[in-house]
Amino acid sequence: MAVNLSHPPERPVRVKRTERVRGLRWRSQEERRDAKRKIDAIRRDAERQRIEALRIDVRAFHSPKVLLLILGLMVVVGGLLALVAGKPKPERPDVTPLNQTRARRSVKTIALAMTLHRVHTGAWPQQRLGLFALAKDYGTPGWKGPYINWAYKDPWGTHYVYRMPVSPFEAPTLFSCGPDKLPDTNDDIRAVPEDFVCKEGDWRRAPTDDTKETPTP
Repeated sequence: MAVNLSHPPERPVRVKRTERVRGLRWRSQEERRDAKRKIDAIRRDAERQRIEALRIDVRAFHSPKVLLLILGLMVVVGGLLALVAGKPKPERPDVTPLNQTRARRSVKTIALAMTLHRVHTGAWPQQRLGLFALAKDYGTPGWKGPYINWAYKDPWGTHYVYRMPVSPFEAPTLFSCGPDKLPDTNDDIRAVPEDFVCKEGDWRRAPTDDTKETPTP
């Protein structure tokens, strides 16, 4: 079909609609109420179906296989929790300067008490009695205690370490284990020879026959 370009195409004639379209006409009040009821019924049905899909059938738990599976899972989870709870947590050493100062003073006080014990009895406390010999008389001749009356643990909850000397003319070994609570480590707080000094006498004197040191059993 040839197109004549000399004459432009005529514009389409618009037809004015005089009749109302039946589909766009407003419904009556009764029809609107009926449509609303249908829509609400559809929504309720959809909500019911959604809840039914999410609901767990409790009858499935009556099966022995399901019960055994749940019991096995509970045992496994309980074992893992017990393993995690029973695992000891690494303790961070308490290096508070106040505790170190307290331990140093306590070591010095114990050293002085041991020196008085040595001066009065002519012997250091026996190894089997340890520091308890400074607080209670176990029948040692010349004992004039108690020399100490407080606990035998350092600020970190560890007992003070006491070792008798090999020679009667040597000072004993006395120290606190320090923050790491382990003996013979770098953070031990030890008594120095100057701590074994008192005004009542010199412990370095040779013991007499009546006050010889009792050998450690």
